[in-house]
Amino acid sequence: MNTYYKWFIVLVATLCQTAATFVTYGMGPIATFYQVEWNLTSLQAGFIVSAVNIGPMFSMLVFGHLMDKKGEKQIIGWGSILLGLSTLTLVMVNHYSVLLLLLLVVGIWYGSAQTGGSTAIVKWFPDKHRGLAMGIRQTGIPIGGALASVILTYTYNHFELSAVHIVQGFVAIAGGILFLLAYKEPKETVVSVSKSVSFKEKMITIKNNKVLYPIYIVGITMMSLQMILIAHFMSYLHQEGSYSLIDAGMYLSLILVGGMIGRVVIAWLSDQFFEHNREKLLFIVMVCTVIFTIMLPFVMQLEMLMHFFCFLLGFVAIGWYSLFIACVTEQSNPNYIGLTVSAALTLNQIFIVIAPTFYGFMVIVLHSYQLALDLVAIAVALGAVNLYRATISTNRDAV
Repeated sequence: MNTYYKWFIVLVATLCQTAATFVTYGMGPIATFYQVEWNLTSLQAGFIVSAVNIGPMFSMLVFGHLMDKKGEKQIIGWGSILLGLSTLTLVMVNHYSVLLLLLLVVGIWYGSAQTGGSTAIVKWFPDKHRGLAMGIRQTGIPIGGALASVILTYTYNHFELSAVHIVQGFVAIAGGILFLLAYKEPKETVVSVSKSVSFKEKMITIKNNKVLYPIYIVGITMMSLQMILIAHFMSYLHQEGSYSLIDAGMYLSLILVGGMIGRVVIAWLSDQFFEHNREKLLFIVMVCTVIFTIMLPFVMQLEMLMHFFCFLLGFVAIGWYSLFIACVTEQSNPNYIGLTVSAALTLNQIFIVIAPTFYGFMVIVLHSYQLALDLVAIAVALGAVNLYRATISTNRDAV
């Protein structure tokens, strides 16, 4: 019974993550709606996506610390409910600066779902099937984004902008209620290290683990590209390819569906064929991401090929994340896995905030969405080279 319930926990964690991501990733297409209605620049639209992601940057370590003490159930459940309630306040907004301010508050509560889902899986899957379980749970992020791009675009086109936020709010609240009703803390919760070790000492230990540094850089570069696609891909197709917003939303959803499947398949492949060298597969995924990103302008006008291409782009450019988390956990101190994951996610969160806005700035300076995207692809390529060199060095030392 316990075995079946473990996989039920994966389902519950995935659905709660989907509901929470429906709010945050939904701000990508919503930024495009505001750009049209309020006549915003690409930089201002980028700020909308960045604003909602500032809160988690400061809250994830706090929520991670609270979960170590009190467990995931209350933190994730009520965090998602408060995420939904704060999203509902956006209905009343009619000024750009007020919108950004409220989005900061909305983002704070998202930190509970982002950190808690990972630690819940780590607790319920201490060894066997952890990679697969983590991969399945991580599909909640692209699923939430894909549903948001379709449902919110439909809602905007048939109702009004305020209705979009109402839908977001109720979805997040429903996810929080589900988690409170369905989730139970594992009986065999492992208490990590003695209570005499301070939070500061734990963070110093994590900082001194230099093996993780190349993986951190992978997270920074790949997450930057991922958020740029989510925040600007619809605008990219609308401006550079003359796509309608509805068609652009459909292609964004294909990217996110590809990412959803990629997070499971890539994690499974790493379990089956790269169990002791997951970094090698991560390098291959990054190389494929660079190639697809550079190919985008050449495929953009080929409608039949574009559907499959967007799926493949999402498969690697968003599907990388579960493999990244697996690499982080395996290179972590066994006593600090939860806190190490939280630290890695917090580092990523900084660039989740910066990337959409900085990309919008680059578009203004370069007068081109594609040239700006090419520069991001170069950054990913450099991150891949750094990972490859570090992996070769580590393998040589092991011999």
